[in-house]
Amino acid sequence: MVSVLIFILFLIFILATMCGLFKYKNRRIVPDYFEYYKTQDSVPEGKVGIFVTGLIMPETHDDRFFYNITKKIFSVIIPWPFRLLAQKDKGIALLDLIRHHEEEEFMPTQLVDPFGNDCDVDGEPYIEKYKKGQVKWVPPSKQIYLDHGYFIYSERKGGMPSLAGKTINRSRLWYYGGLKQGKLPHWTESMKITKSVFAKLKEKYGNIACCVENSLHYYEMKTKLYGLLDAGCETIVLSSPMIVYSHFEEFNSSFYHCFEYIHEWQCENSGKKVKVIIAPPMGHFQPMRQAFLEMLKDRLDKLPAGADVTVAITVHGMPWDHFHWEAWLQLAPPYRDKLAEEAGQLLGQYDFKRTQVLVCQDEFANPIWDPKEKYLSTNRVYHNAVKDGYDYIISLPIEYFAENSDTLHQHAQENYEGFNAYNVYDDIDYPDWSVPYVSEIKEGKTALIYNGVPVGKYQPNVIKALFQSLDSVLSQGNQG
Repeated sequence: MVSVLIFILFLIFILATMCGLFKYKNRRIVPDYFEYYKTQDSVPEGKVGIFVTGLIMPETHDDRFFYNITKKIFSVIIPWPFRLLAQKDKGIALLDLIRHHEEEEFMPTQLVDPFGNDCDVDGEPYIEKYKKGQVKWVPPSKQIYLDHGYFIYSERKGGMPSLAGKTINRSRLWYYGGLKQGKLPHWTESMKITKSVFAKLKEKYGNIACCVENSLHYYEMKTKLYGLLDAGCETIVLSSPMIVYSHFEEFNSSFYHCFEYIHEWQCENSGKKVKVIIAPPMGHFQPMRQAFLEMLKDRLDKLPAGADVTVAITVHGMPWDHFHWEAWLQLAPPYRDKLAEEAGQLLGQYDFKRTQVLVCQDEFANPIWDPKEKYLSTNRVYHNAVKDGYDYIISLPIEYFAENSDTLHQHAQENYEGFNAYNVYDDIDYPDWSVPYVSEIKEGKTALIYNGVPVGKYQPNVIKALFQSLDSVLSQGNQG
């Protein structure tokens, strides 16, 4: 009897220890720089340096970028200890060169590794290894909506987590390989905006120091921040080319790393004082809304009187019930809700029959993350509007000012799920980045129109929004 009691107490101790360890390993990141942002002293002191950083997709495929973004997702989304399994190197992740986005097992014709090689280091084609039974099919993840499977050669290590290899391969074959031009405009258009803003700031405030860098290029981020500090900057103003800030992208990522690097520099320089100010998101400034309103007006001008029109105000989305503390939930409403209101007012100026403006999200309002349909998905908006006999659905992706793999590929796949006109393998033709990329598919009488992002003639409003964000900080100091 005593031994049984001891065994039960031992089990209770083990369970309590494991529960405590689970909570500790999955604790919130500290410090919380969103709390810092809300209470910060935003008055610059001394020489000021501007550092703009965010998740900006490279123009051409970059192995390092997609390796880093996979590692970021592992650390933020997947809880310990499951992330240890997700980061395991099980072998070389392979995809079929043509059928790279399949959900069911099939017989491949040519297999390539994350670096585009169709042969292993021994010179033997992976497809021959498959025929020998050395390459196995890995089914899609049950936790990722509309995920695809891949093949794995496990006779040797791949040198990285196998899921990172899968992501790199998907990027090379789909995100970039699925574009006729093989290039994404995200980096180029982001640089146009930031460099235009830097020029306007220097025109107003003199030769103020300004830098921009991709938040997943950590070495370059650190080098450029060190350059600002070595040049004598006493205040660093951080900003992101993201329309709405979030913990996922900024406060636990790009801004967090900036604070780390600044602290490291201080430790190397006798603890020299550096003031850090986070500029407000550019979505909090009217020109950002104006960019999408002008695009919407130009679209509505082309529609016939008496039409039934749905306007979908779309955002990226997250599994909000799992991240109820997300900064995005507090920072989005002043932009998203006001834009939806103004879009409704604009619609009211036309002689349409039925109209509606709906706010929805492209990701995570799906059967895996939202089985009770608590959140409204863009896909459900599309299907409901078709069922209700609307003539037009106009989708405004209001969190983006340049096309990237989300807007062109990932979100399109989820939003058009269940529509026969969409094919994940159709190449995207977008040769002229000075005009919005617009796509349209027809379902019965309904035209589903993806209205694109504010480039070209609409881009000046984006530039104004980012300028006003930074100017709202700089104007409090003595730079003028």
